Amino acid sequence: MKSDPTGPPDILIEPSALYPPLSGVGYYTRELLKAYALLPGRFPMKILSYRFFLKARTSRPEEYLRELAREIGATVEVRKRTAPSGVHRRLRGSALRSPFPVDLAGPGPRRIYFFPNYVGAPLLRSACVPVIYDLGFLRHPEALRAKDHLYLRRYLPRTLRRASRIVVISETVKRDLREAFPVPDEKIAVIHPAIDHGAFRPGIPEAARAAVRAKYGLPGPYLFSLSTLEPRKNFPRLMEAYALLTPDLRSRFPLVVAGGEGWKNETLFAAIRRLGLEDQVKFLGYIPDADRAPLMREADLFVLPSLYEGFGMPVLEAMACGTPVVTTERGALLEVGGEAVVYADPLDPRSIAREMAAVLGDPVLRRKLSAAGPLRAAAFRWETSARVLADVFERAARDIP
Repeated sequence: MKSDPTGPPDILIEPSALYPPLSGVGYYTRELLKAYALLPGRFPMKILSYRFFLKARTSRPEEYLRELAREIGATVEVRKRTAPSGVHRRLRGSALRSPFPVDLAGPGPRRIYFFPNYVGAPLLRSACVPVIYDLGFLRHPEALRAKDHLYLRRYLPRTLRRASRIVVISETVKRDLREAFPVPDEKIAVIHPAIDHGAFRPGIPEAARAAVRAKYGLPGPYLFSLSTLEPRKNFPRLMEAYALLTPDLRSRFPLVVAGGEGWKNETLFAAIRRLGLEDQVKFLGYIPDADRAPLMREADLFVLPSLYEGFGMPVLEAMACGTPVVTTERGALLEVGGEAVVYADPLDPRSIAREMAAVLGDPVLRRKLSAAGPLRAAAFRWETSARVLADVFERAARDIP
């Protein structure tokens, strides 16, 4: 079927970020597109799904994408591939992407490819809009797996050159992008992450809070951190800081950490053993979306001592719940937290420990942070971000010949 050369373009969504379990990239993509779907006059959205040309039956990943498409107001467009999906996974594992343009076949050029995970597939003639979350692979290359670092160095510049418009998630990332690549300022749009203010709020029902406490075996007060366990999050220094707290504080406030297993975690678990914290640090692993807000709200303090963040969504979630936060000024975290959180030096465990102890020991400061957090978080809303995305797509559409 040929596309209408005068009608609105289709938005073709590359699906890699959307498969479960969702990371921050997947959560951002899903929620942003859900909000975009509610806007009047928005362009039609289609999620790309790939199927080996000899395979006639719908796969489980394709069924999942169809369910997700209904949730975000989109449809699914199935593309046939000449190689099974396992071949493409092996290419990605070797820091390579398919050499074939994704728009080699199919309806005409009036389409915009939305690449929500940094790097896009090669294109022959279509417009594209990638999303860049941070420049950590340049600022902290040691924190990435070698194949991921090579993949981004190899293909991100090509994606940026091909892009009609580029989305970044903070002013910090915009500045970092301009410093690293020759990208015109007018091509870059800042679209902040946001949260569901109906879920992340101080007034979470007591039943939901009690349920997560029982589910994860958390009978009393606790300190909380939430992130994929990877080097940029600085968890080894958090363990050193926690060990510097007084025995009384550690006995009253065990440290609870939630998030995916991540990579390069050897120093984290070595630090826990070296510091003798095995009985005082509890790892929950990856947690469902529904558990995030009540776990945040029940915590007495949220801590994220990152070395670099493109945004820092867990900090925003904790603030919205009225939970006091200790974080750092690295990357975009100051842009997110403003004056509603407490900042520590991420390279100094004594600084992290000092700020944690200050918040835990000062009821007046805790009340101040608990009141300031939701007010600051209220500025970040998905409907606002979706309107910026709509403008990005409209500008990209004007670039289509």
